[in-house]
Amino acid sequence: MKSWTVTVSSKGQVTMPKEMREELHLRPGDQLIYSIIDGQVIVTPKNVDFNDLAGLLGRPPNGSFTLEEIDEAVLRAAGSNALDVSDDESPDAAA
Repeated sequence: MKSWTVTVSSKGQVTMPKEMREELHLRPGDQLIYSIIDGQVIVTPKNVDFNDLAGLLGRPPNGSFTLEEIDEAVLRAAGSNALDVSDDESPDAAA
């Protein structure tokens, strides 16, 4: 896990370090989601384009991708820092 220290301005603003923006593939105009979980601030890029996911499931009942492949695609699109599945009992517990 990487971490950075930033300073909150008098207007409540922070500047994300360049290395962080590059690692998250953020561009000007991208949105971030701020969540508070157990007293910690979680910042997640909101750069999911659901059009990129269209057709992943294919036609029921057998789609063209496995649940693991769908989970991986969603994590890549949504930002892998948004979901930690390392302690989940089953690999398809992303919901």
